[in-house]
Amino acid sequence: MTTAITGGQLVTGLDSDPIPNSTVVIVGDRIAAAGPAADVTIPADANTIDAAGHTVLPGLIDCHVHSTYRARDVKQHLLNTPSYNILRSTQIIEETLACGITSAREMSGADAGFRAAIDEQLIPGPRLQISILMISQTGGHGDYWVPAGMHIPKRAWLHSPVADGPEEIRKLVRHVLMAGADFVKVCASGGITSVTDSWDEPQYTVEEIRVAVEEAANKGKTVAVHAEGTSGIKRALEAKVHSIEHGWFIDEECVDRMIDQDTWWVPTIALVPLSVQHRKTNTQWSTQQLGDEEKKDNEILSLFEKQRSLWRDAVRRGVKVAMGSDQSHRLMTGNNLVELEYMVDWLGISPMEAIVCATGRAAECMQRPDLGALEPGRLADVVVVEGDPLSDIKLLQCRDNVKLIMKDGTIYKQALVE
Repeated sequence: MTTAITGGQLVTGLDSDPIPNSTVVIVGDRIAAAGPAADVTIPADANTIDAAGHTVLPGLIDCHVHSTYRARDVKQHLLNTPSYNILRSTQIIEETLACGITSAREMSGADAGFRAAIDEQLIPGPRLQISILMISQTGGHGDYWVPAGMHIPKRAWLHSPVADGPEEIRKLVRHVLMAGADFVKVCASGGITSVTDSWDEPQYTVEEIRVAVEEAANKGKTVAVHAEGTSGIKRALEAKVHSIEHGWFIDEECVDRMIDQDTWWVPTIALVPLSVQHRKTNTQWSTQQLGDEEKKDNEILSLFEKQRSLWRDAVRRGVKVAMGSDQSHRLMTGNNLVELEYMVDWLGISPMEAIVCATGRAAECMQRPDLGALEPGRLADVVVVEGDPLSDIKLLQCRDNVKLIMKDGTIYKQALVE
């Protein structure tokens, strides 16, 4: 099938100026042509879609999602069967596609069956790169222990993510790669949602993280590292990981090393302030719980404010940034693109730069040169949004503004005139 999208403002996903009155031609699952309307010939057999007054973008990429369901309430989670949680996950996956995300890095929770079901069109969703597990030390951010003395699997269909010491880590990394992981995820620090640790404590030694990097490299794969606190970030950088996920408390030394090593940063900025808003309206929290969480939230937000100038300087100096929302626990499901607003506000980048971080640069982070841009030969992932997100990045947050979503040349949503 041949499709031509005409008349819209074209944002290619690369570091180039927008093109007014453009034409994009799709043949099968590939982009055949894209550019000014005067320079592109529309094939006679093309189905033409009028995008005048709209902006034509590459399919957007979220480099940090958790697309499988678990109940936020621990008691309810224990009452849910694994099959129920899997079926609830299909809704999360479809909502992710429905906001314009056509590709994503899945940061633990989805195994190869989810990826295959999407690829075979059994369920609608973005194409996934999967890590399967978030590998953690005992008592670390991925060890789901509660004070009652139980280890509670968030996703009961998965292998335990806990390993200690180089040889246990080597074996577990080999296991997830055997099970079909596209990349490996390791926790190098605690997390703000952890029960047994703090976000600023380092986890795993450099030697342990390096074993994961070496084993992944043997299969041509990379390692993404959850790291919030400075010490954990530095250990991950010493081990030469591919990407730092969160990385909120980078310092100048981290920035220098990230630039020298071409390390990717996926900052997931929106999650913390949105979590604060969510808790204030969530009636499941007791007064004491809410008070404890608000105290922790206010501390983190205060530290975020202090980091803002360093973040902006890191981006200005050339740290490679890819968009990631940390869609998880349904908090940001279908609202992934709120992250772009926070990237503009907190990182000091333009709306165009934010969009490139969610398209061309995100494709580089995923090591998928066939994604992320509207140019001949790339896969035909296309999003058309009403209005001009280069003037107002918030336009991308409203699904009603997203008028067309195409993935692999197949239209998932179409609300434009043909």
